[in-house]
Amino acid sequence: MPAAFESPLVLDQPLPDELTGRAQGWLTRYRRWPVFSTPWARARIRTWSIPVGLSLIFIAGGGALASRDGPPWAAVLGIALQVVPPLLVGPWVGVWVRRQAWPAAREGWALLAAMALVAVVTVACAYVAAEPLKQWIAERIGDVDASGQRRKIALQIGVTVLPVDRPASAPVPSEPEPPPAHDSPANLAMRALLAFWIAGGFAVIGWRRERTALATLVREKALAQAQAARREAELRLSVLAAQVEPHFLFNTLAGVRSAIATDPPRASEMIDRLVDYLRAAIPRLRSDGGSAAATLAGQLDIVRAYLGLMAARMPRLVWTIDVAPELLSAPCPPLMLISLAENAVKHGVEPKIGTVHVAVRALRTADGRLEVTVADDGAGFAATSSGGGLGLTNIRERLQQMYGERAALALKARPEGGVAAILTLPLDEENSCPPR
Repeated sequence: MPAAFESPLVLDQPLPDELTGRAQGWLTRYRRWPVFSTPWARARIRTWSIPVGLSLIFIAGGGALASRDGPPWAAVLGIALQVVPPLLVGPWVGVWVRRQAWPAAREGWALLAAMALVAVVTVACAYVAAEPLKQWIAERIGDVDASGQRRKIALQIGVTVLPVDRPASAPVPSEPEPPPAHDSPANLAMRALLAFWIAGGFAVIGWRRERTALATLVREKALAQAQAARREAELRLSVLAAQVEPHFLFNTLAGVRSAIATDPPRASEMIDRLVDYLRAAIPRLRSDGGSAAATLAGQLDIVRAYLGLMAARMPRLVWTIDVAPELLSAPCPPLMLISLAENAVKHGVEPKIGTVHVAVRALRTADGRLEVTVADDGAGFAATSSGGGLGLTNIRERLQQMYGERAALALKARPEGGVAAILTLPLDEENSCPPR
């Protein structure tokens, strides 16, 4: 079980939606809170007070209609003494037990013992105090006999069952069978079981189920985070290798050597761009800041250096980056934008003859999310794949792990030619940083 739900300081936090769901009826809304927590106790008492109060009113009204002497207040009081005290006291006794932060086994037995004690005390107090209170009420309303004793009644709610062989003309008994004695062992046991249930005895089952479910949820989340971290580490290594792999450096250096003899200024520019790219890419890829520290500005620095280097190698490449300054500090998962830029160069610029423009834009959408677009007017889908490569698949998997349905990657063919890769991310501070 997670420590957050063991500590009294955070025991009153709602349970995760994975355990309780998002939709609860008014009768079960209190189950959104940990069993025997303060909000759980308050909501349970408030919820169950309504049906209990209506039941007592119904009993009093029904008794008043069936009796010529008015509502059976003494009988209603007897029922209230069996129901109201455990309803009000039991949950708070359970709250006190949970606040002790005992080990699981001890806490479970303590909760059972506490609910049983509430039930026993309720029955005992009702047994001792019920008759004097009923006598006192009877004296106040004048429902006493000649000797001053209250008139006793039998309050029963149910149906009358007749034998199947009874003649149709046979009279129906006007008086029900006498109820069992008020203090009989069976009656006392039934009343104790009722008080035990109302106090929260059967909620101990929910408490145990809650602990098991929370422990399982913590293990599942830890496993998912470990798997996501492993995939991210593997992707970081693969991207690092892809970005500084030998043929990339060899092609760049070969271009530099060729340009030295024919175009020394261009050769110098290529060297400068290569240095800028390595300076921007390698420290961020090896940074210990991880995904949570990655920002849009940092990822654009890598993209800017990469596109500058590619433009130095291929002068027909024209590129622009258009991002509002207020969006530069927005969280952005690492390695995604550079992968999209590499795709644009590899599948859009290289296959096409002539000038190709690669544009990187970022804006805030109407629903408050960050939308980053890497678009080119190059060869388009016809000259390459349709957007199902390994790099794009990895990006989509990482978005699903980090943000669920709140993030997406879409590839669209542009009317003027080329492809637009649209990356949509949440912008809110609380949920925008990916897990580590």
